[in-house]
Amino acid sequence: MRDRVGGGEPGGAPRVMWMIHLALGAWLLATLGLYLRLEVGLAEGVLAAFLVFTLPVLSIAQLPLMSDSAMDRPGVYAGSAVTLAGLSMASLVVGALGPGLDALELGPIDAATLGSATLRLGAAAAALIALFHLIGRFASIPESPILARLLPRTPAERRMFAGLSVLAGFGEEVVFRGFLLAVLTPALGDVWTALVVSSLAFGVLHVYQGPFGIARTAALGGLLGASVIVDGSLWPAVIVHVLVDLVGGLVIGPRTLPPILDEVA
Repeated sequence: MRDRVGGGEPGGAPRVMWMIHLALGAWLLATLGLYLRLEVGLAEGVLAAFLVFTLPVLSIAQLPLMSDSAMDRPGVYAGSAVTLAGLSMASLVVGALGPGLDALELGPIDAATLGSATLRLGAAAAALIALFHLIGRFASIPESPILARLLPRTPAERRMFAGLSVLAGFGEEVVFRGFLLAVLTPALGDVWTALVVSSLAFGVLHVYQGPFGIARTAALGGLLGASVIVDGSLWPAVIVHVLVDLVGGLVIGPRTLPPILDEVA
């Protein structure tokens, strides 16, 4: 998600501009490296470099501007939905023109295989999340206050959050476990190396959750990607991702995260 808050800490804007320049430079260098060194197609290289290098840096760049001022949650949800829709459409189009949609593992899957793979992945995801929860409790690692402030409060916000969860479940899987694995696997020579790279980028993209949240999200991304590799389909990962976001944001989060007083806009 993208966080939009008012204000920001002093000196935040220059640091944001510096990191934006860094992100653009990394994008150019990474694109050239993928295109020339790893022989990735130009369109695939541009998009893959943006997803692996530029987007995570831009996610980090917004942190200095965050403050304790009012958060426009509906605006955050709407902005995130637009970003996800754009990235997923770009991944589908570039993926179709490059490695092909079959390489994104979006083909049909029979009901029995889908059901068994989804149940297996869902159980593994639940165990992983529970493990991180226990580690956080025993190590006294606090959750990011930004994460708590992003949770929906009103019925309208819950409906928006539910829609965003569905879009994120599909879009992020298409982008990080579909497109990136399809492009990076032949470039890096190994699907598991490609999975590590895509999972790290996916984790840093959730920097608003703090270092512990980055590790948790990267591990979950690795688990979802492993399912795609083993089962040969993106659909179980899509379903489980949607359920994780829905349950986490609407059920578990409000009950486990420390209460944050509602901001007055």
